[in-house]
Amino acid sequence: MARNTNLTLAAEKLFLSKPAVSISLKELEKQLNRTLFDRLPNSLRLNTNGEKLLILADELLARAQLLESLFDGEALSGELKIGCSKSIGNHVLPELLAGFRQHSGHKEQQVKILNSEDVCRKLANFELDIGLIEADIPRKGQVHLPWWQDRMCLIAATDHPLCQRTRLSYGDLSGQNWILREIGSGSRDIFTQCLAPNLNQWNMALELNDSEAIINAVSTGLGLACVSELTAKWALDDNRVKELPLDVVITHPLFITYQQHKYKTPVFEAFLKYCQQYGEQKIEVIP
Repeated sequence: MARNTNLTLAAEKLFLSKPAVSISLKELEKQLNRTLFDRLPNSLRLNTNGEKLLILADELLARAQLLESLFDGEALSGELKIGCSKSIGNHVLPELLAGFRQHSGHKEQQVKILNSEDVCRKLANFELDIGLIEADIPRKGQVHLPWWQDRMCLIAATDHPLCQRTRLSYGDLSGQNWILREIGSGSRDIFTQCLAPNLNQWNMALELNDSEAIINAVSTGLGLACVSELTAKWALDDNRVKELPLDVVITHPLFITYQQHKYKTPVFEAFLKYCQQYGEQKIEVIP
């Protein structure tokens, strides 16, 4: 119920009737002598008491999962729920996950690809175990670890006049049309914090929630974009778009994040360590 905020959805996931779930919740609150949810017209919202209990409930579920696989002979067992922002999910996670599976033998991972804000929200609700994100948006109760740095690219259609220049300053970019990711994404945060304040004037031509869609829109001449080098690499190699030679390097920090009080299973610890080692290798190859 904490994850669904709705008795009907919770009942469906538990394969129980709605009245049975409602009675069970009331009995639990009676035993604890505490309400766990605020009752809204069409939903339930976890209150402070419920948030405290959720931490322990998540640990109990994790330990129960470990108990089920205690004697199956696997070094690591249990499902690991990973949340990734879109650029990381599309361009980093496949290699990262393949390496982790080969290294650990663990293959039970569930992946959600969302924007950074949504990853953090699902972590707060204990719907995910760990997040790999691009936005610096630490939340109370969440550990937010620097991972490694990506570089941001300014891209334009191949026939854009600015592509003929060998060097550009912020002044050369003023007055241009820009295609942006949605609010809550790491790329949007970088544009807002690092690029926009240095432009005398800029226009938002389009807002899209997918980096590949942005690259396609840029290639047709709808505007410029500031995107992760991870995302832009394939389009640049295929000459679908051109990188603008800005005389300033804009870096893009990536982060590992998880709930501070979440129970850390062996597979969680193994994956966290592997991610950190992967990030260290990336740092070593960045010029």
